[in-house]
Amino acid sequence: MDFEVEKGCRLAKSGSIETTEFRRSFHQETSQLLRRRLIWYIAIWGGLGLISFVFAIVMMVRGSDVANLMSTGTSKALFLVSNGLWVAVYVAVLVMVIEKRVSDWRVIRLSIGLIILDGVVAVLIREIDPALGYGAWIFVMSHFIACCVFPWTVRQALIPVAVLVGGSVLGHIIGGDTATKSLILGGVTLGMMMPGVFVSGYKHSQRIQKSTNRFLNHRYGMLRQELAYARQIHEALFPAPKTTGQIHFVYRYEPMRQIGGDYLFARYSQADDEGNEILSVVMIDVTGHGIPAALTVNRLHGEIDLRFAEKPDISPGELLSHLNRYIQLTLSKHSIFATAACFRVIGSRNILEYASGGHPPAFLRGVDGTLVDLEATTFMLGACKEKDFDPLQTEVAFGPGDTLIAYTDGAMEARGQDGKMLNIDGLRRIVASTHPLGTEGEHQMQGQWPEKILREVSKHLGGAMADDDTLAFEIYRPIRVTGCVVGQEDALVE
Repeated sequence: MDFEVEKGCRLAKSGSIETTEFRRSFHQETSQLLRRRLIWYIAIWGGLGLISFVFAIVMMVRGSDVANLMSTGTSKALFLVSNGLWVAVYVAVLVMVIEKRVSDWRVIRLSIGLIILDGVVAVLIREIDPALGYGAWIFVMSHFIACCVFPWTVRQALIPVAVLVGGSVLGHIIGGDTATKSLILGGVTLGMMMPGVFVSGYKHSQRIQKSTNRFLNHRYGMLRQELAYARQIHEALFPAPKTTGQIHFVYRYEPMRQIGGDYLFARYSQADDEGNEILSVVMIDVTGHGIPAALTVNRLHGEIDLRFAEKPDISPGELLSHLNRYIQLTLSKHSIFATAACFRVIGSRNILEYASGGHPPAFLRGVDGTLVDLEATTFMLGACKEKDFDPLQTEVAFGPGDTLIAYTDGAMEARGQDGKMLNIDGLRRIVASTHPLGTEGEHQMQGQWPEKILREVSKHLGGAMADDDTLAFEIYRPIRVTGCVVGQEDALVE
């Protein structure tokens, strides 16, 4: 393949675009352009040649001085035959191209062949009778026009040059010139034809650049549309928030790109006939960003959904062990790992069970404002084999008025313009504040912590680009006072 086309393929490959598709697109564009240009060339240059041929016949019939330049009848006959064949070939090629009887790669050969034909006819007529004045200038002009018109590569432009210069040198030698003189004349002819080669190289390079830009712009538009659809599918995997009943659950998610590798799963069930609830929540942060991480999330969603379908009361520790085994056997071979935190709130028992595999510490905020870190209980998922993995499930009290706040590492690793990260201490200070959204003196508003955390992360970034996806969720148990719920914006405390 031509070097410039290879360069265009490398440009097209950036952004995960297949070079094969670019090559196909460029060749199709080149073939269509070449067919149109070949028709123009034959119509104009061939038309001028036909007019010249007819004019020569008329002059011969009239016996004019132009016709008398040919010294013999044999010269006239050879002149007529060679020009007649030249015209016939041009007409035949024109018909084949217009009716699309030839393939794309044959069109390129035909365009090169016509220029070689021009040179051969010029050399032949020169050898027939030098008095006619035919010489190198005929096919030099023909070649230069072709280089300006046809979408040739440098290599394709050089093929007629090699054939015609070689034929010209051979013709001079046959005509009686010395080898030295013939080579000098051939060198002069070569120099005269090189501007056309440079024109072809420049035009081809420009076409490659324009075609690459056009191709990438088209693919970028397609990619944006596909990403928009992918984001809809990805976000459809996330659970709906729940702000009714005994256990409430809300979250906020800001992927670094359109889709990312953070994921949240929630499953509600009834503990008994009295309406006591059980809420299971799984937060996962897959290594990587963008589409690859989102594809991994899709696989993990299927596994988690299957586990809960088979065993609705699966414990956090059991689920974490299964996820570790799945990632270790299927994803770790591709250097894909994940952190995960599994939680289960059992309302009837006022407890929170959890197991965390390498995930940042969650915060348990008590009804009295106390703050407890729920640290990771085991390794990152996929880092060790099943026999070495112990989830170390832990149980803590979780009664009315308590709140659980968890997040992915995108929140604590948010780096401001000064280069400093928010870190766990920064998040802890945010969560330790008395009023998530309100001002001092207002009632504490449960259910607002995810919004608060993402707002503070954005403030810390100060306009800088986020380095990771950010997901934060909150599980809370509102306090009910004489039939009203404290923690809702429209709550009435009696």
